[in-house]
Amino acid sequence: MSSRARIAVIGAGGIGAAAHLPAIQALAADVELVAIVDPDEARRTAAGETFGCEALYADATTMFAEIAPDIAVVATPPHLHEPLAIEAMRAGAWVYCEKPLTGSLASADRIAAVEAETGRWCVTVSQFRYSGGSRQVEADLRNGRWGRPLVGIAHTNWYRGPEYWDAPWRGKFATEFGGSTTTQAYHAVDLILWLMGGDWASVSGIAETVSRPIDVEDASVASVRFASGAIGSIVSTVVSHDPETKLQVIAEKANVTLDTLYLPLLDEWSVTTIGEGDAAMRVDGWAADEPEMHVNAHRAQLEDLIACWRAGEKPKLTTLESRATLEFLTALYKSSAEGREIARGEIVDGDPFYEALDASGPARVEARRG
Repeated sequence: MSSRARIAVIGAGGIGAAAHLPAIQALAADVELVAIVDPDEARRTAAGETFGCEALYADATTMFAEIAPDIAVVATPPHLHEPLAIEAMRAGAWVYCEKPLTGSLASADRIAAVEAETGRWCVTVSQFRYSGGSRQVEADLRNGRWGRPLVGIAHTNWYRGPEYWDAPWRGKFATEFGGSTTTQAYHAVDLILWLMGGDWASVSGIAETVSRPIDVEDASVASVRFASGAIGSIVSTVVSHDPETKLQVIAEKANVTLDTLYLPLLDEWSVTTIGEGDAAMRVDGWAADEPEMHVNAHRAQLEDLIACWRAGEKPKLTTLESRATLEFLTALYKSSAEGREIARGEIVDGDPFYEALDASGPARVEARRG
């Protein structure tokens, strides 16, 4: 095995150009960018010039046959994730795939089956887990430093104007699968579930299109029960006029809070506890300094994945682990459609929601259009 991982990037626009290609460039000692794939000639040419790659392809199939990369980064619109991830693994590559991994539990199970079939792994991008401070907070919660988590809060209050959906794949169930809950709030949802211990047990929620001219939802609210007895509140929207992301774990000994927007940084985390007179008292010096790489969470997660690839070890956030977050999102949509609390494990083969994140969405659009 080469000491440097040979990486191909599929999708040179959007997040591919903004995050993945710079992350690969920053890890030049450990990786080699061997190919860029994008059907748009101007986009792949520009990316090749910017990031120093001459092997440019219009389609992934040809690239896999000619290049045979060790790792394939899938940075395409969501509806292309499953076929590309499966093709990559069958071509011998590990996969580093943008969120959401895919659009249904059935699809996630097909990807997991190919992991088992090929011995390759498909890892979902979850940069909030790798952003500044997140891993220290999770470790402190697991080791009991702040006591047992009691209440978890994740509110993603963002703004997206109507022009955001000019991209033809956005806002449609066939290509984006879901709206603010799945696209904008995914990382905050994934992070709070992880910080609370990953043991979510049930969810009751509402997902609606309250303002934007799109098919998918632009707002959702949900209440969560955890197996530990803890509870949670999750809100997502793209119609807020005061954009922010706020996460908070209220634990037995302290509140651990994140106030950020798009990328958590270590200094955006705070810890408070009750002091004299029941006044909030900030806890200083709770965190260790972190490497600069944590400012670029895509880079931090990719570096972790490469280390596992080199060692031949199972990486974090393989399909079955990512499936837990996908199942939570699906249960929220099902709860909204059926007006009841949905238990973890309830959505199985034969349920329409096993085949689609928001199986009721298309009918809701038709009803809205009257």
